[in-house]
Amino acid sequence: MSSVVLRTSESEVCRIRCGPPLQAFAMRWNYVVRQRHRWADDPAARKRQTMRLQRDLRSLGVTAKHLRRLKGIVEVSVPDSDTDQHWESRILPWEYVLAAATKPYRVDDAILVVRHLRTGRRKRTRTPKRLVVIETAPGGLARHFNFSAQRQLVTGGLQALDCETISVLENPTERQFGQEIQSVAPDIVHVTGFDNRSGRERLGGNLSGVRDGLYLADPSSEAKEYRAEVIARLLNRGSPNPLLVGLQCWDSAARLAPMTIHAGARSAIGFQHTFDEAVAEIFFLHFYRAYADSQWNILAAFCSGWESIAAYRPRIRGSSIVLWSADSLVSAAAEIGRECFGAAASKSPPRPLRSSVARSADPDQVRIRDLVQVSVRPHKQINYSSLHNGQSVFDQLTLRLNPNDDQRDAITQIDDLELEVQLHVGVDSYPFRSRLDLSTRTYRYDLADRVTLPLTGDVFREINERVQTSLFVDLRWHDQVLYRHTHSIWLAPMDQWTLDASQIGWLPSFVQPRDPAVARTIDVAQGYLQCLNDRVGAGFDGYQSYDGFASGLECWAGVDRQVRSIWAALLLGAKLRYINPPPSYADFTQRLRTPGETIGGGFGTCVDLAIVMASCLEWIEVHPVLFLLHGHVFVGYWKDVSAHRRFLDVVTEDLPAQTGESELPRDDGSQRWVSGPKTYAEIKGFVDRGELVPIETVALTTGKGFGAAIDEGRGHFYKKRSRAFRAMIDLVSARADDGVTPLPLRFSDHHVG
Repeated sequence: MSSVVLRTSESEVCRIRCGPPLQAFAMRWNYVVRQRHRWADDPAARKRQTMRLQRDLRSLGVTAKHLRRLKGIVEVSVPDSDTDQHWESRILPWEYVLAAATKPYRVDDAILVVRHLRTGRRKRTRTPKRLVVIETAPGGLARHFNFSAQRQLVTGGLQALDCETISVLENPTERQFGQEIQSVAPDIVHVTGFDNRSGRERLGGNLSGVRDGLYLADPSSEAKEYRAEVIARLLNRGSPNPLLVGLQCWDSAARLAPMTIHAGARSAIGFQHTFDEAVAEIFFLHFYRAYADSQWNILAAFCSGWESIAAYRPRIRGSSIVLWSADSLVSAAAEIGRECFGAAASKSPPRPLRSSVARSADPDQVRIRDLVQVSVRPHKQINYSSLHNGQSVFDQLTLRLNPNDDQRDAITQIDDLELEVQLHVGVDSYPFRSRLDLSTRTYRYDLADRVTLPLTGDVFREINERVQTSLFVDLRWHDQVLYRHTHSIWLAPMDQWTLDASQIGWLPSFVQPRDPAVARTIDVAQGYLQCLNDRVGAGFDGYQSYDGFASGLECWAGVDRQVRSIWAALLLGAKLRYINPPPSYADFTQRLRTPGETIGGGFGTCVDLAIVMASCLEWIEVHPVLFLLHGHVFVGYWKDVSAHRRFLDVVTEDLPAQTGESELPRDDGSQRWVSGPKTYAEIKGFVDRGELVPIETVALTTGKGFGAAIDEGRGHFYKKRSRAFRAMIDLVSARADDGVTPLPLRFSDHHVG
């Protein structure tokens, strides 16, 4: 039976057998890490994950004694295979697993995990002479990517390379890709672009059946998916095979990188799951410079690159940069220097990225455009709900200091760079101004989230239809203009909700528990609750109604009665009818009504009805959720508050099925309150156990009782798999830590019933 071997520079620590137990472990923890947006920002939740991780590792034979020995550079050595055998050893996020499990024992000691693929090939060394940079964002993907900055950081980082050939290939076809690698036979290949999942998301495609790999151009220059094994073979068409392949694309660590090693490359760097673009750029800039300066010491360079992003660790928690090698790197520790980690060992000291002599840039002597690159990309449409919750008007507003400029080497400071942004709405303007001092010790500045616009003007709030307006951006340095442009953008009305994946998370802003109509509904429901409890003093006490003398879910029966009484108040008092959405004149958008407008008018869409019920549940402090299907929305609530905590911690055995050939579906999220389509199996488990109760709120318009509405809600989770399920939005998570707050709407003064 093949095993995974954990080693340090001192000795082998332990072995873990490949097979069903490791497969189950890999599936579970891959899923937990992909759902890290739910728990990674909560220190207590991270601690609970560590305890569960240590328990699961013990079941694999990795004890506390073993964990205490894992520090410094740790190598995970996995078996190679011509097939997808031993897939569990490759997809497991070893970097997170070992770092989190050993943290209680390491105190101040650091850990860096590298991976070794046991190919059995003899080690061969040579000095790199040829470099190929592959940039691939063909067809509709081109507008989402700017390659110029990444090209500079790669070529700038490797400027110490005495190159025979530096080749840049943009948006190649499969044939062009293979021909270039075959003719150049590069020693180093850097690939940047879109993996198949992120590319399909950008193009608006369905993610079912997607496989690991990379987008290349087809013969007509449109975007086409290629699987990981195809890309791996193309990367190794040259002779000799590459010494190093850098894969700057998401989801490249589990299959594409080790397949590239299997096909002949000596080492490859990939990314575990999704990754922050800024962190990736900074890592590769330092990595390539250290790689050249250390005379091609891959481990020393990787240590240097990892240390360079120390300040960004909170942004990558749970994910990682992965170094795969055909050679055992820790076994060569004596050769490369045992002090590699923390101060990358090299045969010559690493060249500093910036001059250590303080000097400010002089506008009379240098041009700002020679020092700084600007990338500006505003959102095509701005929604009030997203601005209200702190989302930037920019998809990207980034300054990059030029790593190749010779004059820049003597400059450490650029003072008094002025940024001005103005959003124009009718006769009003919403300005933002800031003065920036840039230190050349920092390669990249992401300014998008710094730009906050005031939302106090009446014109902005009173827009009734989508309007086209302008966004002015000006960056200047003394009398020099770095960037000046007026962008045309669309401004959505305040009550418009956008249904695309990047905007659905703002739906909680339309849930309005302070709407007067909600208070009046609860007042009416009070009488029904007193009848259901057969007690005059019965009130809406949320989860305080817990009955410790009951067993199982009957402990939470009081929660059901509170929700049932609200249903009765809306069903018998409001007499609601269904109506189609108001016209919005834009794709993938819907105009939403406030609870007062829905109850007072007596009609609403599925979203409006769900918002009414969710607003009432939030008022009585019962945790609501919103279920989003393709073309439909309905409400639910957490009956068991302890189950809600387990959900946030991703404590589940209900995992999504593999998509085939060891590949797990990706569902990485950026908003902790949005659980995407790949969480369906987990959510279905909570529904099946009765801990999470779905309610088909459209049943209010057909006169159906509370039990029938729940049955219809559960009907959406009848199937083992569902292509209709899009997301679940957890309102409690959305509101936490100054999160998504209700919009400052003007409520209608209507009465219930």
